[in-house]
Amino acid sequence: MELKTIEKALLVFKCFAQSNSSLGTTELSRMLGTNKATMSRVLSTLKKHDFLEQDPSTRRYRLGSAMALMARAVNRTMNGEVVAIARPFADKLRDEVGETVHIEVVSGNNIYLAYAAVTPNPVSLTIEVGDQVMPHAHAGAKAIVAFSEPDEIDRWLKRDFFPFTKNTVTDPDELREIYREIRKTGVAYDWEEYLHEIYAVAVPIFNHKNNPVAAVLIVVPSYRMEKKWDSQSIEALKETANRISKRLHSSRIIL
Repeated sequence: MELKTIEKALLVFKCFAQSNSSLGTTELSRMLGTNKATMSRVLSTLKKHDFLEQDPSTRRYRLGSAMALMARAVNRTMNGEVVAIARPFADKLRDEVGETVHIEVVSGNNIYLAYAAVTPNPVSLTIEVGDQVMPHAHAGAKAIVAFSEPDEIDRWLKRDFFPFTKNTVTDPDELREIYREIRKTGVAYDWEEYLHEIYAVAVPIFNHKNNPVAAVLIVVPSYRMEKKWDSQSIEALKETANRISKRLHSSRIIL
């Protein structure tokens, strides 16, 4: 039985996703088990609407500008879904470790606190959901930047950094060294670098392109730090981040 035209069009896109190269009409007809005339009509329609482009010399097709727009739309949707996906995992981690858990998310050229799973005895903070967090002082932001591409790290480090406390690191070379250590361990820390008597530990979250788009972190007051800063809590944090990354279709995990 012949596949419906819309089904053929969708399968054509799958062929391009699998081949990662240009494809000809005959080749696509063979791959999908349909006749060349039918395939030619499908390809012409997709070309008309910019989903495909055709090389005038080879007559072979490649993905067009409309597919690039679709890809960007997917990225925006995935970023918007990070908090919705991460929220139940953050709540579960809060209940497991008995401490406040934050989700920090990249949005444009900045990083923001996007969700707070607060304990019945909340930590006293001057930061609220929606506030910007900084890549030199906040654990989650440091985790995100540390796993970014080198040119992205350069871009983040071009900013002027304010010392929130005596522990805040503002020197770009020192921060690069901190980022290198975070990449080795998979874990970022805030040692009273944003607020006195507040500590935090974070692990990055990756999207379907294996890029860091968020981080999950545990926030702990200094008087409970030694009790809560154990290997069991760190492992629970890593497991939470990896589960969220998996839900975002990432193959990257933090061991």
